[in-house]
Amino acid sequence: MYIRPLKEYKEAGIPKKFDSTLPQGTITLIDQSGRDKHVAPFLKPNLEAFENPERIEMTLQYLEETKSLEGIRTFKTTQAAREEALLVHKPYLVQSVELMSELGGGVLGESAWASENLWSSAMHALGGALLAGELAASDTCRHSFALVRPPGHHATTSSSMGLCFFNNVAITVRKIQAQNGIKKVSILDIDDHFGNGTSEIFYEDPNVQFISIHEYDYINYGIGHYREMGHGRGLGTNINIPLHPESPDSSYKLAMDKIVVPAIERFNPDIIAISAGYDAHFTDPIGEMAVDSKTYWYIASMIERLIGTCKMNGSFWVLEGGYNPLTLGPCIRATLEGLQDKPCPELEDQEERDDEEGVAKLNRRIIKRIMNTIFPFI
Repeated sequence: MYIRPLKEYKEAGIPKKFDSTLPQGTITLIDQSGRDKHVAPFLKPNLEAFENPERIEMTLQYLEETKSLEGIRTFKTTQAAREEALLVHKPYLVQSVELMSELGGGVLGESAWASENLWSSAMHALGGALLAGELAASDTCRHSFALVRPPGHHATTSSSMGLCFFNNVAITVRKIQAQNGIKKVSILDIDDHFGNGTSEIFYEDPNVQFISIHEYDYINYGIGHYREMGHGRGLGTNINIPLHPESPDSSYKLAMDKIVVPAIERFNPDIIAISAGYDAHFTDPIGEMAVDSKTYWYIASMIERLIGTCKMNGSFWVLEGGYNPLTLGPCIRATLEGLQDKPCPELEDQEERDDEEGVAKLNRRIIKRIMNTIFPFI
């Protein structure tokens, strides 16, 4: 199977050779704007209507107006090759996405509707993720962020679902393992929803640690429970942190401090991949959590610290959810500033909110149970 190396990316603005003298803290942003024309034929409040090009357009406008991209290199996405999608997905899935796009639309799975522009958009999103992964894996930059859509973490080996068609992060992990001398990878999924596709793909893999912090319904149980810990040689590498709806910033901070950071330190990966979902924000129309941009700054700052203490290559971030285009910009700005080891910025979304102490107390109990359940296996 042929996989394109980094040097074959010929998109304008992407140099054939990167400057190896750039400071270690360099951050790169990969931008898909104008190459993400996929739109499902539904109106709000339909779920699929919120996943649209405005997410990237308005985020970029905000980052530029607030001068948040100063000192950050930016590249445009390039289209991935079909063979790269096949690193993770069955041929049937890849062919189905292409066929339904050629036909102009159709159902590919639950909440996964094709349009005539889906194939191009999905392959450019994958191309951006692949570039982000290669930049970090090759020590070209310390952190990279792929601002791409549609998202990918719900896509399984053989199924598209939940607005996701190709699993951008999973494919990128497989490619850098194959081509960049990367053996062990930690994936942190911070999307409001459980990354079931990524979990399935790596459930028995001892070299890929998957950690997901997500909203969970403890009344109607479903997948994403903390007792799902991997299987066989991968036992202990799948770590779910299912939090109650309306979880506040303090619960995410506790999850990072008590579970995520020590688990990654024990696993000692070569690189960290982030499924960067921002739909846990309290204003998001799809999620039901209660955090703001301070939480995303904190997560990013902890990842920056881990890169140093564990002497990793770096981290790459790939956009997943985040469906309020008015707050996606501040959240990504906070992320970028955390990765640059800057103080937490005071941003417009950080308004005073009621302290959900009841939910925080429930989550403290859950986090303690998770620690008792998972730590003996890692």
